[in-house]
Amino acid sequence: MGDNGIPHEKRASQKRRAAKGASAPSIVDLKARTLRIGARSVSIRLEPSYWDGLEDICSRERLTAGELITDIKARLDEQQQNDPSSHGVTLANAVRVFIVGYYRRAATENGHSRAGHGRGDPFVSTPFDTPNAPEKPEDGAE
Repeated sequence: MGDNGIPHEKRASQKRRAAKGASAPSIVDLKARTLRIGARSVSIRLEPSYWDGLEDICSRERLTAGELITDIKARLDEQQQNDPSSHGVTLANAVRVFIVGYYRRAATENGHSRAGHGRGDPFVSTPFDTPNAPEKPEDGAE
């Protein structure tokens, strides 16, 4: 934990984003990382915002990305053994689904309110947020 209360890993992630000059993560460029999954090295390509989310989860859960993705892969393999229709799911897709599920479970009404959600602009505070977007009038207002 740093002096400012932000975990070192999170602060490093913020510094990387600031160094790139981006206020929001890129939504188009996939970034590949090679991780150790069991005895194998596996390359996974995800969008930068997913890597950031994964790093934040790992920091909170005190796991490395390799440890967490090893667990995700084990659960994916188990599901694919039990459900043949899930054989087309890639590890990268499983990681994305895990990240969304992790954050959905943690979402609260207060958190949504603090993020500016529920006010007619679902893109606020997302990589698709457009600076200086025209505000929508309140219901009944012109």
